[in-house]
Amino acid sequence: MAKPKEEWRHLALLSHSCVIVLITFFSVTTLDYVLRSGRITLDKIFAAVCVYMLMGYAWTFIYSLLDELHPGSILPAATIAANDYVARYMEMRYFSFMTLTMIGYGDIVPHSPAARTWAALEGVAGQIYLMVLVARLVGLHIVHAHTSKSRED
Repeated sequence: MAKPKEEWRHLALLSHSCVIVLITFFSVTTLDYVLRSGRITLDKIFAAVCVYMLMGYAWTFIYSLLDELHPGSILPAATIAANDYVARYMEMRYFSFMTLTMIGYGDIVPHSPAARTWAALEGVAGQIYLMVLVARLVGLHIVHAHTSKSRED
């Protein structure tokens, strides 16, 4: 029979994996709505912001999963008990959003090669998402504004 601590670990791994899949599904379906052709509305802009926030949230669980599989992959600012999942989650969320926005205060550090790779991927994905999506939304907004003016003339 598995030890109680080991059972909790398996539940945490399963939980983090399921949340990552769910957030990815939400992000993809919302991004599909944002990228559909048509007028750029405030609703689409808010949806694009939601996808950006979901990206940071998903990476929170990726880091939590990585730290659960390989303890010490990410070195937190303060010592956290091994069974304090809420505090670990809060640290990972903070680290994720600091990495996504490229602020990176440096108080939480990716220690293992895998953690550094995931942090680099998140930083690049966050910046590319903003550059490409904002450019697309602005481009479509200009096209729609130009089309509206042409019809008025």
